[in-house]
Amino acid sequence: MELHTLEGQQIGQYKLLAWLGEGAHVHAYLARNVDSGEYRVIKLLKSNLTGSQETLARFYQEAQAALELDHPNVVKVYGYDRAGDLLYLVEEFYEGGSLMDRLKAHPEPQPLDFIVRTLEDIAAGLDFAHQRGIVHRDLKPENILYDRDGKAALSDLGVTKYADEAEARSREGLAFGNPSYMSPEEWQGKPTDARTDIYALGVILFEMLTGELPFEPSKTNSVMFVHLLHLMATPRSVRELRPDLPPALEAVINKALEKDPAQRYQTAGELAAAFKAALASAQPEQPRAEQALQPAERAQRQSESMPASHRPAVPIALIALFVALLGLLYWWWQSQQGSEESDV
Repeated sequence: MELHTLEGQQIGQYKLLAWLGEGAHVHAYLARNVDSGEYRVIKLLKSNLTGSQETLARFYQEAQAALELDHPNVVKVYGYDRAGDLLYLVEEFYEGGSLMDRLKAHPEPQPLDFIVRTLEDIAAGLDFAHQRGIVHRDLKPENILYDRDGKAALSDLGVTKYADEAEARSREGLAFGNPSYMSPEEWQGKPTDARTDIYALGVILFEMLTGELPFEPSKTNSVMFVHLLHLMATPRSVRELRPDLPPALEAVINKALEKDPAQRYQTAGELAAAFKAALASAQPEQPRAEQALQPAERAQRQSESMPASHRPAVPIALIALFVALLGLLYWWWQSQQGSEESDV
């Protein structure tokens, strides 16, 4: 059965309205509950992953665990079921689209207030999952979704990652993760933990800040080349791409992208707090035109910009002195005229 050609069909109590796309392990559809009218996302597990009793058992176990993840910044899983040969998940629908949608529509750097809000939302969701022993392991812009109010939430948290990791990293698909966001320990086949997600979040932050990825893009599209970059290369400088950002911000990004997990931030909340502190450290620079003024000119401008009651009294005194001198000259001229008349 072709899973991307099921539009219009009904699975369980859901009618499939539109195919949304294909992930590593699922096909996603926008669906509507035929009873309540509510919109949901239905994720159909690919058939090559449903043939083994072992993988099925693991799917049910992880799907059940996902049902218990109740957090505002985690996409809610409402249920899972089987319809004939189809195994599927029912998830919350986020009508604001994904971060990837936004990056494609606006590839330039994103506004800082948008970045801060996204980071805080995703950090809260990650810390919630990490405290419960769940690591995302495939964090990328496609898995960050927004509701109509702009709140961000984590999608695909844990449920669809039960496939064999060795197979997932094969050259035929690298299906277990997007190579642009995979940490060095993932590339090396080492154990992963919460700090693996911190690395991916650092890559996403770099991308939101600059519109580019932290490593030079591969001209060959070689997975091995990307592999070597994440293992050995130094990330590009955020400040070279965005000189308007405060210097402290570069240190935050670099720490999130450390090759050694022990040198990274240990929680997503730590990264979010450090990012906000770095932004707050920026001091507004004095305009260059103002810096170029001579001291006397600056003093004159400052005087002119003051309220009248606060301006120096010197100009008024000079005017008074000038008027007094005119009065004295007029008095002297009058006295001279009187003297000449008396002589006559």
